[in-house]
Amino acid sequence: MADVAVTPVELAVNVVGADILDAGGTSISNASANVFAIAAGGVGGGRMLLKFLVDGSGDTIVILQGDRPPSQREGLGDLSLVLANSDVRQIVVETSRFLQDDGTIRATCGANATTCHATLLPDE
Repeated sequence: MADVAVTPVELAVNVVGADILDAGGTSISNASANVFAIAAGGVGGGRMLLKFLVDGSGDTIVILQGDRPPSQREGLGDLSLVLANSDVRQIVVETSRFLQDDGTIRATCGANATTCHATLLPDE
């Protein structure tokens, strides 16, 4: 499978964040042959907000379990999200569960034109 790179916006505590467009994100064009590769920067103990937008007849998105090392919680397995027609959903994920050894979080989907936007949340 080929990678569709998603670069997250990184937020800071007590600082006005970037101007994040509601319609922004990275779209996948050939879902059967591509996977979202979300750059997590090797952050194994952080949290990331992922937003998925489905255009059309719905989709199932699977956030793939991490591989060890560095993923300490990979044993919890994949996470599947079912989205309806023209649905927009957001989910906060633990990077320690989904982090791959190349520093990315990987997600597959079944529908073309599904969009992913990532925001790296700051530590408390």
